[in-house]
Order: sequence, then structure tokens, then C-alpha cells
Amino acid sequence: MPIPRRAALASLAGTPLLFRARSASAQAEPAQPIRAVCGSSPGSITDLIARIVQPGLAQRLGQPVVVDNRPGAGGNIAAEFLARAAPDGQTIMVISGGIMTLNPYIYRDMPFDPVRDIRLVSRITAGGFLLAVPSAIGVTDVDGLIAHLKRKGDAANYGSPGIGFAMHVGSELFLNAIGARAVHVPYRGSAAAINALVAGEVDFVFDSRGPLLPHLQSGKVHVIANGGSLPDIAQPDLPRLSDRYPDVVVQSWTAIAAPAGLPEHLLRRLDAATRATLEDPEVGARLRSVGNGPAYIGPEEFERFYAEERARAARGVEIAGVRPQ
Repeated sequence: MPIPRRAALASLAGTPLLFRARSASAQAEPAQPIRAVCGSSPGSITDLIARIVQPGLAQRLGQPVVVDNRPGAGGNIAAEFLARAAPDGQTIMVISGGIMTLNPYIYRDMPFDPVRDIRLVSRITAGGFLLAVPSAIGVTDVDGLIAHLKRKGDAANYGSPGIGFAMHVGSELFLNAIGARAVHVPYRGSAAAINALVAGEVDFVFDSRGPLLPHLQSGKVHVIANGGSLPDIAQPDLPRLSDRYPDVVVQSWTAIAAPAGLPEHLLRRLDAATRATLEDPEVGARLRSVGNGPAYIGPEEFERFYAEERARAARGVEIAGVRPQ
């Protein structure tokens, strides 16, 4: 029996509607989450930074972003995971500068090559380590510390959280620039090094404001300079060592990183999302609350910055005599 013409037209007209309905249903499926690996434990500063930028990245990328903590080996476990991931934009890392600059000199058998295997996309934060002295020695500026160290001679010393840390290497760059000598006393972490500073067991340390803060408030410790290339967020007028000694930059930074080979369009998409997230005043305020103000730079400028940081790390490691373990 022939199908009436009106019924046939109705049937044909309904086909595209059915196709569109199925397509819309497919498009409504949840987007695959982006894995944001982190090389330190929950509650660490890098983890806090990752979780502060996580919602903004998810909103702007239109995909859930899940922080995946993989601590161990100074961040190398997480960075190796990133380096071996597919460059499809589904795996990124909130990475700290030390992994990219100092780890190759600390670890004998690096499981990846930071330059070859990882692409730095956008810098998130950058902050200088502060040059601190015990208040009891009466030093109030860099010239006073230089005079103090030269007066003590071979008895002068300084503390750090451990061999090969940025604070250790940066201290050696500082001593080299001022023409002074001091014995390195490595401790197990910042807290122990700062306690030694308070007790007068060491003449200076470089460290972050957070661990120093209780002792600054008590008046037992005095900060005399900012080791970073940017103004200190709490004391913008604090003198920067790099203004006087251009080779002395003692700082930490974090960045969004991806596997090498990330296609250009995905790199630009990720960079744009990071930049917009860091421009959000609420995100900026939260980053400053943990001591790390937003310090965005994009891929091209980052390449130049990273080259300078690598060269500085290599020189500092050579001066400090750090050997891979």
C-alpha cells in the first residue's frame, strides 16, 4: 500500500530532528576531567596553589579539573608522570621551579629531562626568599651583614633546609657576590633552620615569609632583603638583592606545565584559561593569603625566564659544590 505523500514528508522531516536530538544528547555527556598532578602532599604550598586555581581553570576550560597529588623524590614522581602522559591537554601539572631547575643537579638518575620532556605553559606565582638575620646581632641591612660576616671570618655560617635547596644555592650566589665566606649548615627543613637562626646558631638564612612570620612578629628575627626579582607582596619597599647584585636571585615559582609536544592550539587554550584565572581578584587575594601573589607570564616570555633560571641554577650549584645523589 503506497504511503500517503503527507505522511512521507512528515517522516522525512522528523529524521533530522531525531538526529539532532541524539547529537544534543551526546554533547550533554560530562566532559572528561583534566588531571592536574602535583608533586607534593596535600596542604603543601604547591598543593594550595593548585587548589586555588583549580576552579577557575575548570570554569574556563569547560571541563572538571582534578588535583592528583603524587609526592616523592622532590617532585620527580609527579613530573615523570606528566612527562610520560599523552600531549592531549588531559594531563597538566602545577609544578614548582625547583623541579625544573635544581633537581637535575640533585638526583643522579633523573627519570626525565625537564627541558626535553616538559613544556612550561604559564607562570602562576613567583616570590623571593627573604634574607633574614637574628635580631640579636644588631644587623639592619645588607651592608651590616657583609661587615658582620667579614668580621667573623671562618666562624661565619648560614642555615638552609638542606643541600641543593634553592635557599642553599642562593646563599652561595649571595656570598660569591659580596666576596664573603660562610660555612653551610644544612638542616632537616625550614623550621629547623629558622629555629637555629632564632637561637643565634647561624648568621643568616633565606626562607619564605610564612615560616619566618612568628619570629618576625616576636622581634627575634629581622628581614633585611628580598631575594626575588619581583617586589615582596607584604613589604614592597624591601630592598631587592638583584638591584645591587644582578646575579643574585633567590626565589621560588610555580607554573602550569604540560607534556612536551602539546599542540599549539591546546597550549594557547590552557594559557588563556590560566591568565584569565589569575586576573580574577578573588584568586589573586587567595594566592596572596598563602604568601604567593599571582605573577603571570605566558609561553614565550616563560621560555626566556626559564633559560635564565636554569643558567643561574647551574652557576649556583657549581659554586656550592652540589653533587647528585
